[in-house]
Amino acid sequence: MSLTKERRYSIGEVFPIHENLDCFAPYYEPEPFTDEERYYLTPFWTNLNKPVFAANNLPVEIPAALASRYSRATETARRLFWKEYVSPILYPEKQTGWDDKTEVEKDEAKSLAFEFKGYVDYLHEHGGLEKVVNVQRSRKFFDRWLAGFGDDSIAEMGSVNLFIEGASNIAVNEIEKKRVGISPIEKSSRYVSFADKLPNGEYQYVVPGEIVGTPLEEDFKNVMDLLFGTYDLIDDSYLMYIKSRYPRGDDETESSFNASRSAKRFDDIRDLLPFATRTNVGLNGNGRAFEDLVNRMLDHEIGEVRYWGKMLCRELEQVVPSFMTRPQTLRGAETQVYRSNMKALSAQLAEEVLGGIIPENQVPGRVQLVDWTQRADVEVLSAFIYPGDNSGFTMEEIREAVASLTPRELKEQMKRIFKERNFGKTDPAELTRDKVRFRKVPKAFEAAHYWFEVWTRGGDFRDLHRHRQLTQDRKKFTTKNGYDLEKDVIEFPFIDEFRKIFRYVEDVFNRLEEISPDIAQYVVPFAFVQQFYMNMTARELYWIAELRTGPQGRPEYRKVVQEMVRQAKRKSPNVFAGIKVDNNDYSLARRESEKRSEQKRKVLGKVNA
Repeated sequence: MSLTKERRYSIGEVFPIHENLDCFAPYYEPEPFTDEERYYLTPFWTNLNKPVFAANNLPVEIPAALASRYSRATETARRLFWKEYVSPILYPEKQTGWDDKTEVEKDEAKSLAFEFKGYVDYLHEHGGLEKVVNVQRSRKFFDRWLAGFGDDSIAEMGSVNLFIEGASNIAVNEIEKKRVGISPIEKSSRYVSFADKLPNGEYQYVVPGEIVGTPLEEDFKNVMDLLFGTYDLIDDSYLMYIKSRYPRGDDETESSFNASRSAKRFDDIRDLLPFATRTNVGLNGNGRAFEDLVNRMLDHEIGEVRYWGKMLCRELEQVVPSFMTRPQTLRGAETQVYRSNMKALSAQLAEEVLGGIIPENQVPGRVQLVDWTQRADVEVLSAFIYPGDNSGFTMEEIREAVASLTPRELKEQMKRIFKERNFGKTDPAELTRDKVRFRKVPKAFEAAHYWFEVWTRGGDFRDLHRHRQLTQDRKKFTTKNGYDLEKDVIEFPFIDEFRKIFRYVEDVFNRLEEISPDIAQYVVPFAFVQQFYMNMTARELYWIAELRTGPQGRPEYRKVVQEMVRQAKRKSPNVFAGIKVDNNDYSLARRESEKRSEQKRKVLGKVNA
């Protein structure tokens, strides 16, 4: 039995959007809102009973703030909206500090509650903005110029805040591959526990619909329960272990101590979590980007991805129907099938070109600079000079002039760029990574390119793959490269159990891979080493290095980025002479950042007092 989708060229009458995908829908239990809560929530969301929903009738800051909360919150977006934005207005007298308010402040709060109730009543009676303004005119405009004439750029003028809850890491990774036009914020596995169970009594994982009802479903659930059960079992004991291994320092408060050790705990044990792990993600994107995202999802080889693609399309129709017309036409269907066929062709060519060749064993954590711009400093300096020239020189003439500089002259000219970035300062204390990194190097640094292949844990891949301004792709998640664990985990008394569990995972992965390498990905824990490439400009490498090598970063991905910089710097020393990389060893990743956060909270407390 094979679950792999075959290439096809005839669309027929059944488009991908018309496929019945209910069998791929992850388990979802609608939230138990009361009648009162439903009354006050309904006008602001496209639905209250589905795992995909969009914001309605809200200032953009509110859905943006709710999406941002996903990274550390355990509650859902609509529940947070009720607790933090609606309930405090409706019931101001129940809020902390009510008794300390003046009578004027109390009257203002009661007046706001009255006005809010009136506004919600109005929305229920008359509908939202589309009932008030002439939205049909704009929709006719887009039907004519977007759907009719294909003027794609105008679709970038409309944006939507969309929320997805309960998708697997496999599905969300496919969503986050859409780098341009859509910004995601995902529930973090570094700050939130995944030990809690769902209402149906199962742990927080998705069972792929392709194996439901087959003998492999039981094997899959057994290994999921073992991974999550172990995560649950050692959650508290591992925290105590970390606290004893890293005692509280004299410069730490009790709050920063507990926060940093808790983060270290989740950082380490999250390597048990598989890519089947459920997560929540908030998306903000323009219409053009969402259309492209829906197209790439609707004919995906994995059923769950197709399901979410259809759900996205249906929900976006509620708020921006003009932008969701084309994915449901013949043009959309052809685009969807074309993407699917190209993936299948990639696999076919790989088999034909690489068949019979035995790959070498790779080393976990390895970084390999595959290709780079040979005279990167010449390209960067030429691009930097180009917009400053008013005499009409061509780029070719500028490059020739720059290339004629002596090595010493070229080095000195590049130094002048870094001197400006540093505001002319020479004191090392004023030139640290955290003080300089927000002054990005000029756009001219995009003229030099660096192509890396990386082998690192799946969990660290999740952190590195979110960068926008680069080209990146991966092989299918696998257990075949082995796994890697933090030193603290290896020395934890439970390590032998880890190893037994991972051997079981490898066995189930191999059996799943026989029927579908795509579905086998679900069972892979974050600890296993994955293989991917990152092709970026020198400017993006500056940004990644100066962001990801900070003390709050995961030790493993910090090593990956540090090695990327070392290799690039060897090839282009002049270009990377100004890069700010933190090469210190921070075994306790968030210790320093939690201390700084505690200090900032104290300052804010004094200011607000």
